[in-house]
Amino acid sequence: MKSAAMEIVGILDHVLVIVKRAPQELIWQSRYSDEQELVDDLTDHARRIGQGDLSRLPDLSFLFVPTGPLCEIAASSGWLEAYTVLGNRFDELHTRLRQP
Repeated sequence: MKSAAMEIVGILDHVLVIVKRAPQELIWQSRYSDEQELVDDLTDHARRIGQGDLSRLPDLSFLFVPTGPLCEIAASSGWLEAYTVLGNRFDELHTRLRQP
């Protein structure tokens, strides 16, 4: 069984596949100026979590909130349904990581 942290890495990897597959519409969010910045940030989150560094987890959690940057990108880029599934799973895993 995978740890919650490694499952989050899997979610990020899935999001990265989606993001790299087609151009992303970034107009409705203000966090990323271009797709490369988005890819770099998600890659950094995945790398850190994969190494056991959860220091940026609050920032990552913000990306996944409803109407947050990833939600806005997904909605305007045509992958909102996949985002919803991934975001819900992220929320479950994030809750598990925060519990003592």
